[in-house]
Amino acid sequence: MAIELLDIHNFRNIAHTRLSPSPHLNVIVGKNGSGKTSLLESIYYLGAARSFRTPHSKHLIKIGEPQFNLYAKIRKLENSIGIGICRDPLGAKIKIANSIATNSSQLASLLAVQIINPDVHKMMEEGPRHRRRFMEWGVFHVKPHYFLDWQQCRRILKQRNAALKQGLSNQEIRYWDEALAEIADVVTTVREDYLQYLQPHLDYYIRRVPSLPEVTVKLDRGWSLQKSLQQALEDSRDSDRRKGFTHVGPHRADLQILAGKVRAKDIVSRGQQKMLAAIMKIAQIKYLVETEQGVDIVLLVDDLSAELDTEFRTILLSMVSELKVQIFLTATELGALGCDALNENSDSMFHVEQG
Repeated sequence: MAIELLDIHNFRNIAHTRLSPSPHLNVIVGKNGSGKTSLLESIYYLGAARSFRTPHSKHLIKIGEPQFNLYAKIRKLENSIGIGICRDPLGAKIKIANSIATNSSQLASLLAVQIINPDVHKMMEEGPRHRRRFMEWGVFHVKPHYFLDWQQCRRILKQRNAALKQGLSNQEIRYWDEALAEIADVVTTVREDYLQYLQPHLDYYIRRVPSLPEVTVKLDRGWSLQKSLQQALEDSRDSDRRKGFTHVGPHRADLQILAGKVRAKDIVSRGQQKMLAAIMKIAQIKYLVETEQGVDIVLLVDDLSAELDTEFRTILLSMVSELKVQIFLTATELGALGCDALNENSDSMFHVEQG
């Protein structure tokens, strides 16, 4: 089980609410603008210490209030652990089991929160940031050591960028090239292994949607396959010096989502893009559930009616209902879901009105 108690104070338009959700399926019903998405956003914030709607957390504080407070009690085996976040305009304080947390990754290790919402197609359509975030979420939970390796990689990148801006000698920059190349091999291998193990789960779900093409997910590692990273860094050094930052490396990685040899987004509709991106997240969750023991997963599903026809929506919600995770799903009305599997399996239903 993941969340067994949720307490929200002054978050968006929610003055105060306290919920005891089901360990499986929770349906949240209400009119547009009533606060359904804000409820999901509060859960997401508890797992990630950030919003999926805005980069400015201070805007999440209810108008006229000094701060928001979020609290959840999470069941871990035979014990319950409390996690809480207090956020005012100056910053956030995070507590886990009554102790101050030093970074947000401690939240993520306790509560793995993933979301499928109307923006899910951005993973297909927009820049690599969305695809890297998808990959990082999965690798972080499957390979616990990855977080430390990636932190080290980012520290080395910062040092190399500083050396470039300071105009240090080639010999001094080469030192950082070697260090970056070494840790990049570790990070890239973990990423490639993760995508390889994810692919069969993705295949399983795509086969259930006859109108979707077969899709392969591959890693664009962030530099040419014809070169080692050290060689690529050396070749780009003059350009890096002029611009003051590193152009190649694992920080520039991307996912290639391919249908045959072409990008899937170039041959499918917007609705199919949403379906594919959602399936990728469902496959990711299924892989994590089967691979990792002791990681609690919460799946947030918000407003699937946007640009998904009835057939796609029914198939997708059927997939969601099969997952052995805690689910929070919003709808303007129960009938709008159009999925008997959800209507029959719903354990808890909450009605939201004016926050």
